[in-house]
Amino acid sequence: MASKVTGRQATLLRVLVLSGTFFLAAGERVKNKIYDEIQGDMACFKRFNGTHEIGCTSKFFGNTGVLHVIEEKADFDWVYEHGPHQPYVLAFTPLFLTEAVLERATDSGKVSGVVVVVPEDFDPETQLLDGFSGETECPDAYLGLYNASSNPDYAGYCRKKPWNPNGTSMLYTSWEFPIFLITNQTSVNNIQNCFEKFNKPVNGMPRDWPLCSLELKSNMYGTTNSEVCMRRASIGPLSTDNFCDPLYDYNIWGTLKPMNMSEEIPEKSVIIVAARMDAATMFDNISPGANSAVSGIITLMSAAAAIFKHKEEIINVSNKNILFILFQGETWGYIGSSRVVWDMEQGQFPYKVKDDVKDQIAQINLTHIDYFIELEQVGQPEDINKLYIHTDPISNANPELKNETDNLLNILDEASNLVNETKFVRVRKDVPLPPSSIQSFLKHVNISGVVITDHEGEFKNPYYESFLDNYRNVKYEADNETSDADLYHKHINNVASVLATAIYKLATNTHKKITADPELTNELLFCYMKNMTCNLVQEYGGEMAKHLEPKPAKLYVSVESGERYRSYVTMYLMAGLLGDEVERNQSDCKIESIYNMNHFYYFSHLHNGTCVQTTVRMTEAMSPAFLIDDYDWKSGEYSTWTESGWKLTKVMIFLRPSVLEEVAVVCGGVVSLVLSVIVVHFMNSRADLLFGLSTPPAAC
Repeated sequence: MASKVTGRQATLLRVLVLSGTFFLAAGERVKNKIYDEIQGDMACFKRFNGTHEIGCTSKFFGNTGVLHVIEEKADFDWVYEHGPHQPYVLAFTPLFLTEAVLERATDSGKVSGVVVVVPEDFDPETQLLDGFSGETECPDAYLGLYNASSNPDYAGYCRKKPWNPNGTSMLYTSWEFPIFLITNQTSVNNIQNCFEKFNKPVNGMPRDWPLCSLELKSNMYGTTNSEVCMRRASIGPLSTDNFCDPLYDYNIWGTLKPMNMSEEIPEKSVIIVAARMDAATMFDNISPGANSAVSGIITLMSAAAAIFKHKEEIINVSNKNILFILFQGETWGYIGSSRVVWDMEQGQFPYKVKDDVKDQIAQINLTHIDYFIELEQVGQPEDINKLYIHTDPISNANPELKNETDNLLNILDEASNLVNETKFVRVRKDVPLPPSSIQSFLKHVNISGVVITDHEGEFKNPYYESFLDNYRNVKYEADNETSDADLYHKHINNVASVLATAIYKLATNTHKKITADPELTNELLFCYMKNMTCNLVQEYGGEMAKHLEPKPAKLYVSVESGERYRSYVTMYLMAGLLGDEVERNQSDCKIESIYNMNHFYYFSHLHNGTCVQTTVRMTEAMSPAFLIDDYDWKSGEYSTWTESGWKLTKVMIFLRPSVLEEVAVVCGGVVSLVLSVIVVHFMNSRADLLFGLSTPPAAC
């Protein structure tokens, strides 16, 4: 009997394998016919701080709904009052992306998701007359210098005169359904065409099934707040999924001349020139920050390159040093700047001292800071030749510090007259500083500093912290080569020239006109605002340049395991601008952070390879809150922002049949399964006859 059973099993196995292969292949073909995957890489996602959560998530298996394209306000009423096919996924342009629209969608109970589509002909300047900003009206006020607990006299200033009047706080709201941004024109057209063909009401009457539907997948693993989320992550390997991580990146900085630990740094001898390096939006994979961040980044880098050409002159006559620094994570509670201050107070900036290591970089602390010049949104002045200087009314109440600040203001004014381009206007002395990194320092030490902006009061940037703050917003028109018709790069280059001229006077006490390189300025603008695979990045970016796409820089701060190619590329670019070529082969040209000098090896287009010696390096930009034992998450002293983990985000479009048809398909499947079992049982019992098997004689 054993041989007989084995023969039948083998025959049945062949049948089942062939059947399974057929059904799997057919199932895959059916799936491909049913679903069409469209752009889904720009999802709203969850973040957390010490008290609550913000952002979006879908259900575990995604949110599904019938597509309805909103073309005018009346379309919302049709969905909420007459639409019979709930739940719906609403699709509309940024014109309708408002807090009121999303709140009504939530309250209706008829919406399972939203996609924000950006057609090719969408013009924010004409269609969004009031602007759009996902930020609050008073960015980072709760962690800044002028919060209610530390400086109540100035805490109410922004509430009366908001810095960011277009702020909606949508970035800081928790939404109950997924929200996706779709900019790919093929995907936008697919959505519009599918709606027009199957879903668009005829004479106000709904269409019958089948209906075009969307499935939105963006399930987030984190929940509640940073304290709860981090505690779950620290319990142990209960799950392979990551709940959340602290926001994390690197501050990029370098000094004009090396600082060796063997040489003492005099007090008040370091001039800090700073800008922020990050921006944010509601959505993943897009954070252009053209004016909010890039304008300051490029101005600083162009000025640094210009002043570096005069390094030897400054070193010969002055004990001053200039520290250029780009702070990361400033959008999320001044993460980068507060970490630098904390490290300075802990005696570990830039690094902890190691025993028996020669040529270590010297430690910098708060007593070494002489002046602090910060660039914040300098790209959209009302008058192309006018910028504003802000000072802190609290620290400048000290007469001695006020005299130093007045000296800094005079030097900036003299520099603008010498360059004869951009003019600086001082803001009223009793007006507090706008959102700026210097506030992290002023909370701990009184220093003479200014913040340079394109606005006297409210922001000129109508799209602050939104995906619309791109090169079009600042009217940057030039391509990879300098265009004389482009006014924007001329403006940024003029500001860099004035800044470099002022720095030279601060360091040497001597007037000298220094002009930034307009071609370099334009190349940098093109790279960050239009195409991060530009020639400059290809030349200096090394291996990291291979990971970048031909798109504007993504300036979101991310997490420790996240993408930060842009940070490394920025460090390489700054190293190239603030470095000298040295004769070292590739194996000896190594990055050695703890030493007073770094070395970077570049594969230049014109050489086999070039080793550059520089002071440029990076240090961690992660909030001190995650380094302090038993930190009070609700104290408001440091940023506590974390980001949820997730596996994938996806959007799929498909035709959905009626409920009756779906039930019929399920029932048909059940019937097919029962019939299959019966057929298999019949074939098994009749295998001898069906497959010509004979029973072998019994053993003697």
